[in-house]
Amino acid sequence: MRRDLIRTFSITLGIFIFSTFTVTHSSAQIAASEFSTISQSVDGTVISIEYSRPSRRGRDTLFGGVMAYGQVITPGANMATTIEFSNNVKIDGNAIPAGKYSVWIAFEEGQWEFALDETWQRFHGPHPVLDDTEYHFPVTPHEVSLEMETLTFHFPTVSTDGTILRLHWGTTAIDMNIEVEPTPLVNVTADEAVKYVGKYSVEVNESPPWTMFSGTIDIELTYENEFLHSVMNIGPYTDPHDLAFFPKADQVFFPVMLMDGVIAQTFGGLLLFEFKMDNSGYAETFEARLADDSLLMSGTRIE
Repeated sequence: MRRDLIRTFSITLGIFIFSTFTVTHSSAQIAASEFSTISQSVDGTVISIEYSRPSRRGRDTLFGGVMAYGQVITPGANMATTIEFSNNVKIDGNAIPAGKYSVWIAFEEGQWEFALDETWQRFHGPHPVLDDTEYHFPVTPHEVSLEMETLTFHFPTVSTDGTILRLHWGTTAIDMNIEVEPTPLVNVTADEAVKYVGKYSVEVNESPPWTMFSGTIDIELTYENEFLHSVMNIGPYTDPHDLAFFPKADQVFFPVMLMDGVIAQTFGGLLLFEFKMDNSGYAETFEARLADDSLLMSGTRIE
């Protein structure tokens, strides 16, 4: 009897070890829904999405089938899909504070409910109760001509004050309009600008896509048309940048791209120039840093 029990245990243990090895080995080869990230910057507001991407794999009905009507499902697989906003935004007119959220959709034929929950680190099930989520609103699916084999989030259009976020799988998509809070543009006065006007020797670090160049250049800050202004030639693979500088904080400025003297693109908080003043109150040096605090360029006044 004891020998039979030992034999049974040994066989069971062997099956368990084999099964575990097989699953682990298989999982190491390929994941059914690969992890992905996508982000978009709009006027200094960064929108980031993390999700695992299921594929169609020959299945006919996706919405109303794989993602069944009458259910609340995260649009993805494995861990709940998340979306993060670095600043306050509006989605289809609904105010959403800065932060990170898990993403959920209640599926009904022809009309879906999109929901964001502040508990973002969670598995794809069980789902939250939609009425208990912090933010939820209706979204309308529509058919598109392009068929997407793998579930995809992307930003088909981007403007100076917002973007469209599209969820697309098969030939079905939903589009959500995301509005960002615009960066206030307040021109520096002539009396304030005179403290910064002059020529600087600038050390540039190669930081794609901002610059494809490293080395030393001279730039000049001028005051023109009520703009603290400079033309920076930081090629060799880009045209000179026509920039105006707007105050962000005391002795800190953010650049804005000009085209034909008109504001064309703002960089919000993605690039900041911080000046240090001498004893007489005039700019002596500056550092330009990116959003991750890496140094893009540093300048020293020479005239």
